Amino acid sequence: MSKKISILMIVVILLSTLSACGSNGSKYPETVESNLVEGVDYIDHALTYDGSGLTYDKSMWYVNDLKDIPLADPHVYVEDGKYYIVGTSDRDNNVIDCFTTTDFVSYTRHTSIYNPANFEGWESEAAAIYAPELYCFDGVYYMYYSAFDRGQTDPDGISRRRNSVVVADNPLGPYRPLQNDKVDGLNTPVFLDKNVKFGALDITVFVDDDKQMYMYYSVATNENQHIVGVKMNSPYEVDWSTYTPLVVPGALNSTNSILKPLNWEMFRDGTPIVEAPYLIKSNGKYYMTYSVNGCWDKFYNVCYAVSDSPLGNFVKPYQSGKTWTNLLLGYPGTNIGNATVNNQWSGFASGTAHHCFFNIGDQVMIGYHAHQDRNGNGRYERRAFAFDYLHFDKNGVPFCNGPTYSIQPLPEDLSGYFNISPMAEVKAENVTNAGAINDNYIVDCYNLAGESDKEVSLGTGYSYIELKFDRTYEIGGIAVYNSAFYEKLLAEIVYIDLGNGNAVHYPQFSYDQYVNDAKEFIFPSSAFTIEFLNTFEADHVVICVKSDHSVALNEIVVLGK
Repeated sequence: MSKKISILMIVVILLSTLSACGSNGSKYPETVESNLVEGVDYIDHALTYDGSGLTYDKSMWYVNDLKDIPLADPHVYVEDGKYYIVGTSDRDNNVIDCFTTTDFVSYTRHTSIYNPANFEGWESEAAAIYAPELYCFDGVYYMYYSAFDRGQTDPDGISRRRNSVVVADNPLGPYRPLQNDKVDGLNTPVFLDKNVKFGALDITVFVDDDKQMYMYYSVATNENQHIVGVKMNSPYEVDWSTYTPLVVPGALNSTNSILKPLNWEMFRDGTPIVEAPYLIKSNGKYYMTYSVNGCWDKFYNVCYAVSDSPLGNFVKPYQSGKTWTNLLLGYPGTNIGNATVNNQWSGFASGTAHHCFFNIGDQVMIGYHAHQDRNGNGRYERRAFAFDYLHFDKNGVPFCNGPTYSIQPLPEDLSGYFNISPMAEVKAENVTNAGAINDNYIVDCYNLAGESDKEVSLGTGYSYIELKFDRTYEIGGIAVYNSAFYEKLLAEIVYIDLGNGNAVHYPQFSYDQYVNDAKEFIFPSSAFTIEFLNTFEADHVVICVKSDHSVALNEIVVLGK
């Protein structure tokens, strides 16, 4: 072979490579061929928007539309693949109702699984039962709750709320007062805190790894509400000698309750509120999570404090000069100006708090209530159940992707698909912070300092992100989460390529549903979502974007099995 021919062949090879990979010399092409047909092989959910919502496969995706479970203060108990959801009833809050589901698509309502009127016990005639929680210990089902005590009044003459428990032989009851040689739950609240002058509410129970039980609840005084904790000797017996104040609104910890730099926990005029405690353990640490600012307030949010022990000292993450450093769920607010998500978009979410944690398979979820009127901020808002994902960072610190009001993938135990992206190797071109594309973290509170650093930035021109999986998977869907920052909004993707001719050209963002140009706001946790009607195998995915200004993405979720 002559030298002249060799040089010619090299030139041909180079030209062929540039043609295949793009005019800018990228190893990724600017266009790809596809065998997929929209509506036949896949559905671009944005194209199904009819002015009120999207069309999607409910066995794969969900939306918190706040229609199915009209309960406040929810708690979820899971047994044998069935989910029992109890809470403060919108129908009649003098009784306890329960919703059951196996798929979070269809629900059955079971009314009056506990009705105090059947027993004429210590509860007032208008019992006003709040925040029931359901547990099973040694084959007995215990329903913990708060109710008004007809025999005790606070200094204003109003019946005090007390904490108690009723029992049943199955999750759906009927429940009855607990009476034995140690307690008389018919005539007296089982957990009668004699230190409480105004009331106790929102009881919750935690069982540690060593089987030691703890009880937590909110106590009302004439100065504030605060969270207390106590050891339990049994599901119905308390060691009152261990009674410990744990969380004071605004204060860094219970041992320094005078200094209150966390002013975002005290937006309510008058008595500051902290209620609805719920404990979760992660990486050897105890996270006390709780709600602040009043259940009727649109700034009703979930915050947290952390401790090395179930009874504290609980310390709230705080950095001087920063706000909402201990926020877990909700949208930050102030009483002033237009500097918050809720001020910018009053119709997105309101009152997202009073929560619980539960598992769908191996995935931890957070269940909570939200105002059905998303403009919120009325004194007595109707509330409904919602749920979203809870994740943990490398140090075990919990974080939530939510609250959401956009289409989200269901956990694997319900859909059969799981997010394979976190196991992928990430490669990228013209991209900054590419490793954040599969870390499970979706920025949703963009007015918090430093949140923008957690997004993935794409430069002008063509940008590419490739996820190379650890093996071949059967692909059922994909979600590409947009930026939380209006100025970094991505309106269109050039293609999503999964190889072998399986590509989606120009998937759309549901702009009409998720973007408000007048207020320069994007629905947090909203995504380009594609549902494949005919699954196929793939070992990688490439996202190609072209933009004339810097844009950003949050996360790529690929549903595989």
